[in-house]
Amino acid sequence: MEGPRLQGIQEHLARAEFLLDISHSVPDAIARYRLQLSAIYSCRAVVELMLEAAEKQQVASQSTPALRWDRKELEDYVSPKLAFYSLIERIRIHDFHRFGLLPPDPAKQQAFLGGPVKLMVQRGGAALAIGENGPIQSTSGDSQKKAQRPLLTRDDEFYDEDSSSYVSLEAIIEQFIRSANPVVTELATSVA
Repeated sequence: MEGPRLQGIQEHLARAEFLLDISHSVPDAIARYRLQLSAIYSCRAVVELMLEAAEKQQVASQSTPALRWDRKELEDYVSPKLAFYSLIERIRIHDFHRFGLLPPDPAKQQAFLGGPVKLMVQRGGAALAIGENGPIQSTSGDSQKKAQRPLLTRDDEFYDEDSSSYVSLEAIIEQFIRSANPVVTELATSVA
């Protein structure tokens, strides 16, 4: 991959790091949260630009450089390599498309679960609760829970389903940047 798309990916990585660095010097918790939430957009843009490059057949396969990856193949390849891949996608979707995420209120504890999440009860029961360590779900009989990229927040932390823990925006961004740099370097060397 090369050219303007690669430059855009590198710019978004630099932008995420820039916004995170600025947030460290901001004493106001709400302003810090907003800066970090803005950095999440650039983290997701890194991924979207990679996937767009694959869609345009501009990313050579690592195993067979004569072949080009499609969007799904590249996503399957990079998603396990990029820290908080799914969580960043869910944060961006909920903030941009579903609800708009609000800064936490330092005066009170808050929890938020954005869905859609459907509990379908059939010959049994279904329950969903928010516990100290994340969602608590139970079903019996033929009942089931169906969720479409849910997002659970607790104050200024986000629940990561992959690690089953709450994580701060700062940690999400830092770990994403650290994991994305080698992926971008690797893809940059696979010129299509």
